[in-house]
Amino acid sequence: MPKHIRNPFDAWMLLSIMALMLFSLIMVGSASLEVADVRYGSPWHILLRWSFYMPVGLLVMWAVSNVHPSWWQAMVMPLLLVGFVVLIAVLALGSNINGATRWFSVLGMTIQPIELIKPAFVLYLAYYMANFQERLPSFAHGLMPMLLMLFFMVALLLGQPDFGNAALLMGVSFCLWFVGGVPFRHLLGLFVAAMPVLAVIIMAAPYRVARMTSFMDPWADRFGSGYQLVQSQIAFGVGGLTGAGLGQGVQKLFYLPESFTDFISAVIGEELGLMGILGLITVYAVMLWRGFKIARHADTLFTRLLSMGCTLLLAAAFVINFGAAMGIFPTKGMPMPFVSYGGSALIGSCILAGLIFSVQRHQGAKAVNKRSKRKHRAPFQEVSA
Repeated sequence: MPKHIRNPFDAWMLLSIMALMLFSLIMVGSASLEVADVRYGSPWHILLRWSFYMPVGLLVMWAVSNVHPSWWQAMVMPLLLVGFVVLIAVLALGSNINGATRWFSVLGMTIQPIELIKPAFVLYLAYYMANFQERLPSFAHGLMPMLLMLFFMVALLLGQPDFGNAALLMGVSFCLWFVGGVPFRHLLGLFVAAMPVLAVIIMAAPYRVARMTSFMDPWADRFGSGYQLVQSQIAFGVGGLTGAGLGQGVQKLFYLPESFTDFISAVIGEELGLMGILGLITVYAVMLWRGFKIARHADTLFTRLLSMGCTLLLAAAFVINFGAAMGIFPTKGMPMPFVSYGGSALIGSCILAGLIFSVQRHQGAKAVNKRSKRKHRAPFQEVSA
């Protein structure tokens, strides 16, 4: 089998990811010391675990980036099948935490499978649209197969329940369908048909209704459904322009729940102020800009859609996390990529980044035989050229 010569990592994207992870170590440490001391008897417990996850995530990103995109293309259906099996298994065998069954408990660690499965779903969408372009004008033969896959994925997520990741996958799917060539009339009709369905799903669960109403006026029930958002807004308000100072935040002292996971941006806003938030946004903007640029210059339609989908997932997760903490969106447990504490979320983000790097590192790269040094056509190169 030919060996592929790989390009160096995109420096700007790699540096932005490394900067986010280093920043995460600092902020998770600041936000978790008191909580860890009370919960585990050691202020360093959470930070030490996070320090272990970081190199594991980087190793996963490096390993994924080394694999040629043609291999990912060939493994789409097995990976997706495994993903569906795991999502079914977590409903039957997973641990119930705070009323949701989204995790496996293994050796004292909790693993959230959907964070590892989202990349497989993006792989499937990119594969299907790249290899069956001639079917896309037909709703029944083009969009419907992808829609059924999305329906099964969303149904399994709602069974956990995990409305946030279900909505995330639906949003990213619509964006990829638009970019990939699905007729706009089909997407518009689907969007119109989906609105009442989403309304029913939200209305069927009282806690979802409470979240939808509380984010519009959290102060109306500041000690009930609006509590998290009120504490988050207080943190941003206290931070002002320059912040209270690193480690000097008050909201993390058991006022703001999930201060080092879902609401890490509120801790950043309180301790580093608007300047810290703008710096964080700038680093994310650089990372996403490089991701979209890699997609634009990709060699094939498959790699273009793959890198586009992975970048969209990272962008959407950041926007949802930050928007929920600011009160722009309803409160949702969506971790901020590379910054929020969470092993599964970090590994999932590193897989997404690794897939983007897989596209970038093999762009225009030639395949050579180890013995003869003769040029070889990469596998599946004729597909989606």
